[in-house]
Amino acid sequence: MKRFLKALSYFLIAVFFSIALSGCGKTAADPKASQIVVWSFEDTDVWAPIKKQFEKDNKGLTLVYQKQTFDSTYENRVLNSILSGNGPDVWSMPNDWVYRHKDKLVPRPTTTAINLDKSFVPAVKQSVFFDNNIYALTPSAQPLIIYYNPSIFSKTLNAYEDANQGSANADKRKTAEKALGNGLPTTWTDFTTAVQLLTQKQGNDITLAGAAIGTDQLSASEDLLYLLMLQNGTKIVADDLKLAMFNLPATTPKDTTNTPGQKALEFYTSFANPASPNYSWSSSMGNEVDAFATGKVAIIFGYDELQNTLAQKYPNLSYRKGAVPQLTVEPAKFIDYAKFNAFGVSTLSANSALSWGLIDSVVGTFNSDFNSATRLYTSQKSTSYDITLENRQTSNPEKNSLATAQTLIKGRYPVEFDNAIKAAIFAVNHGIQTPQAALDLTANNLTDNYLRKSGW
Repeated sequence: MKRFLKALSYFLIAVFFSIALSGCGKTAADPKASQIVVWSFEDTDVWAPIKKQFEKDNKGLTLVYQKQTFDSTYENRVLNSILSGNGPDVWSMPNDWVYRHKDKLVPRPTTTAINLDKSFVPAVKQSVFFDNNIYALTPSAQPLIIYYNPSIFSKTLNAYEDANQGSANADKRKTAEKALGNGLPTTWTDFTTAVQLLTQKQGNDITLAGAAIGTDQLSASEDLLYLLMLQNGTKIVADDLKLAMFNLPATTPKDTTNTPGQKALEFYTSFANPASPNYSWSSSMGNEVDAFATGKVAIIFGYDELQNTLAQKYPNLSYRKGAVPQLTVEPAKFIDYAKFNAFGVSTLSANSALSWGLIDSVVGTFNSDFNSATRLYTSQKSTSYDITLENRQTSNPEKNSLATAQTLIKGRYPVEFDNAIKAAIFAVNHGIQTPQAALDLTANNLTDNYLRKSGW
């Protein structure tokens, strides 16, 4: 018995020193246990009131905000810093990264329930809800919208009407009025008419572009193609995210020969094809935002974040915003496209529950302040929508666009997915491949090398 008690005493002493030396895991002595570190892309001023209130509500805790630059090294910086023990508890990521990193994120605690369908616009649930868990949330969402120059519209319409006087040209004037006289075109049919009227050429050289669309070099090129594919019923990726399907024919019993993905790519690239009546943009025209600001293009596509760029670089520029065109006039069939940055909590966070509490407050209590400061639109679902073609073209098109916006989950390699789609556009632009051949090659590449790839 004495020998047993002596051995037991040595064991307990060893345990005591082991615990003492390790600091019992995370304690108040560990600075990481007394702070929440946030990595995101907003100015520090945006987070100042959030920091103040969070520290007031959580005595002894400090919110440390570290502004980041979103570039090609951001992902590695985040992951390496987390593994080193010096990384963020909460970090911001593009919405199509959430699926890629969900195994490295702490799901939102279920102690406080939240109904994504009732509380947020549809694209949020598509992006953050997997395996019956919420892996990230966002206070903002950005629908793909149009920026246009109303002065070019009115000048073009006036000039066209002056050149087409008389009863014989009444139908021409009526068509032009529909496309240009009532604000932004609401359907793709009217859009193509407007672009053809707006575009001015000298031979094959474009002197005034109707719209920046059709090439792989535009800032939203792949998103525009995804939008067109979704609108015409293309199944882009299989539900299990293991198979690229955008090159396949429609599976409806009435039409098994129609390939909607091919039609979407043909339509998109027609605006960069000199042989097409839609020809309105060339990659030689450079950056579409600069061209828009200098009056060389009437219409460009972008997200809300473009407003900040224009305000900083071209503060005196006059423009309007509008929703993207639709294939149909039936509101129930409207499809828009959205993206956003979402906040997730690292699995190595010492304060995962409090980190999620912080995200909840940014998404909820500070939603209005956050979006006002960043000039972004809320991700919260409105209690009322009036979704018609006419109401989409208001001074605030984001609301109704987000109500019908979808997004695309591209598996665990979203950047590579986007790059492959851009490469397909490039191949068609330069006559390297037909649209169908480009889609076939791209789908096979994505399926074999990325969607079915195991490990990292």
